[in-house]
Amino acid sequence: MVKIICTENGDNNRTEIALGGDMDLVVSQIGYAIKTIYTNVREQDKNAAEEFRVKLIRAIASKGTPTWSTEPCEDATLDAALVRKGAKLTGDDIADLLRRGTPKDIIKSLLEEM
Repeated sequence: MVKIICTENGDNNRTEIALGGDMDLVVSQIGYAIKTIYTNVREQDKNAAEEFRVKLIRAIASKGTPTWSTEPCEDATLDAALVRKGAKLTGDDIADLLRRGTPKDIIKSLLEEM
């Protein structure tokens, strides 16, 4: 499960990210979201879609891009419950996730995936 909410209000930017599941699921859902954005933009404006594609590739692949910087993102929070493919959640795992404040929708997504 991938959930990203970005809000901007003047100089106040906030990003909230929630991830749940194994890495294959997380990456495929991010890819599907990008494809959905690209497809919808392309239906409206082919030139804008091409610009989106080129800029996204640069943001991900170029050396020196902030995408892979190890500096903390001051305006972002991340709730993640990532598991290895094929791993099973135990009752202790779920209790630990709840104690750490993991949102229930992430835990539910993990349980459904298992």
